Amino acid sequence: MKLKTISMRLRKKFNIKQNVAFDTQVESTSWKHNQWTTKTNLKNYSSQYVIFCTGSRDRNNPHLPKFKNESSFQGKIVHTQAWGDTQYKDKNVTIIGSGCTAITMAPSIIKEAKKVTLVQRSPAWIIDIDSQERSSRTYKTFEVLKDYLTSRFFKKSLRRKMIACDPYYNETTTPSYDFWDQRPASSLDQDYFRAVELNKVSVVREGVSNWEKKGIKLKSGKVINSDVVVMATGGNAQLLGGVDVFVDDQKVNINNTSWYRGMMFSGMPNLFAHAGYINFSWTARCEIVSQRICKTINYMNKNNYISCTPRYLGEETKPAIQANYILRAMNKFPNRTYKFYQNYVLEWIIFKIAKINDKALDFK
Repeated sequence: MKLKTISMRLRKKFNIKQNVAFDTQVESTSWKHNQWTTKTNLKNYSSQYVIFCTGSRDRNNPHLPKFKNESSFQGKIVHTQAWGDTQYKDKNVTIIGSGCTAITMAPSIIKEAKKVTLVQRSPAWIIDIDSQERSSRTYKTFEVLKDYLTSRFFKKSLRRKMIACDPYYNETTTPSYDFWDQRPASSLDQDYFRAVELNKVSVVREGVSNWEKKGIKLKSGKVINSDVVVMATGGNAQLLGGVDVFVDDQKVNINNTSWYRGMMFSGMPNLFAHAGYINFSWTARCEIVSQRICKTINYMNKNNYISCTPRYLGEETKPAIQANYILRAMNKFPNRTYKFYQNYVLEWIIFKIAKINDKALDFK
């Protein structure tokens, strides 16, 4: 409700609603004759600039692992990305997954479900979030970056410290990978830990073999009876919302581009796109990128430029974390990256002092 209140206030303050096209699907955008033409299912729009705020996930095609004999299962299979009107009250629910979504859903669903079983192929690092904490943005920035940097430079010592300080971790609950090699899952006010400790949520760490008539069969041969199976198996990464982009009638393959400062792509004039951090607030980066976009457009207007296009520069793109949804989609990301850092403080400083005409952009 708080987010809705803020949204309503901003909508009224800036009179945003009149410029929003609701229930509209963007199909493609094409650069020709120094302007973009964006095609939607309702009408076309022309503009000098295009800014994508589409996140990094494929909203239409979640990651859905296939197990044998799926058609034999008589219950309901639902992916968390397509929840719909799924009912689970007084039912046996099995959740497959070990990431943030699975850890968040398990203690929530058990409030109404008859039984919840969480099936994990391997355990994950889990951090607790205090809903009552009211720390400042500066403090949270320092805290998160300190933890992330510590995990990069002192991996083994941090691992030993976390295991020693938290009774939750033992031989079966300790992940095989180091902290922050993948994004840690989150528990709100200890809800997940309490649900597991009180045996409200049963955790099984084993791979799935196949579907059975009344549930799923594990690699050990054990069958978990289920009325509803929730696939909390993650999403697939996707940039630009899956929209087809054309430059001078040629379709652009984003894998053949360079990612300029995590906000533009080589060979695409006047096209900006927001991308966030894997180790910090997504919207924090959106804020500084938005400021950089405005500075770029103001610079172009001041100097009577029509377009700016990033050059094909940078180092080979490497995954910032070893998350499966990232590794599966490396062929959908730019193959080079130019000055895109997973560090909010560093980028905040760089975006403030770096010149707009930094020799990596071609202005015309």
